Amino acid sequence: MSGSQSLERGLAIIELLNESSQPLGIREIARQLALSPTIVQRFVKTLTDHNYLRQDEDTRRYSIGYKTLSLGSSLARTDNLLIAADQELNILARDYALNGYLGTIQNNRAVYLLSVKSHGPIVLLRQPGELTYLHTTAMGKVLLASLSDEQAREMLGTEKLQQKAQSTVTDPAVILSHLPAIRRQGYAVVENENIDGIISIGAPVKDAAGRVAAAISVAYASQFSPELTIEKVAFVVSSSAQIISKKLGYPGD
Repeated sequence: MSGSQSLERGLAIIELLNESSQPLGIREIARQLALSPTIVQRFVKTLTDHNYLRQDEDTRRYSIGYKTLSLGSSLARTDNLLIAADQELNILARDYALNGYLGTIQNNRAVYLLSVKSHGPIVLLRQPGELTYLHTTAMGKVLLASLSDEQAREMLGTEKLQQKAQSTVTDPAVILSHLPAIRRQGYAVVENENIDGIISIGAPVKDAAGRVAAAISVAYASQFSPELTIEKVAFVVSSSAQIISKKLGYPGD
């Protein structure tokens, strides 16, 4: 491990329990993180004392604590990107019944920064910090298109990619061949590639220097929203991305 080993171990325990669907005991945490139970016990006690973890009195197992709810709350109140994106995505949720997301690249994956649920019949909620694939989502493809071909090729690798739905494109070369068109039109469309029956459309958000700082995307089921054509949704998503970009100081059209 690089940096502070103790800090990395503590964060790993928090992340493991945050992603777990059920409380875990000391030995299970130790097994999953390849640490000794003694080390895990020490870290868990400290985290529990500070309310980042909590222990069930009956099972003696641990889960994520209430103190974690406050993490990031000041960022959501002060970060211009999150504030502007939240405003626009809520408009799309209210006026068009679209599930909305904001994300960026983290290592070789896309990470959700914000998620706003639809006001319509289909709700597809993602948690901030949750990872998703670059090659299966509109948000991810927009982020890939913001890179050079060489950078995108390095990020995707050369092996067959994960199959997520019936129409997932798993050949990195095919994904790369789609990027020039995404750059030209300014948005990406994904149909049945991440979730069967779901269409997703994403557009880039640019900062004051003209760099792609993030991407927004929306998701909906066409069978429940026949009035939402791809062209119409692409227009409103691209317009929202432009509004967010201008609020970040981007001077372009």
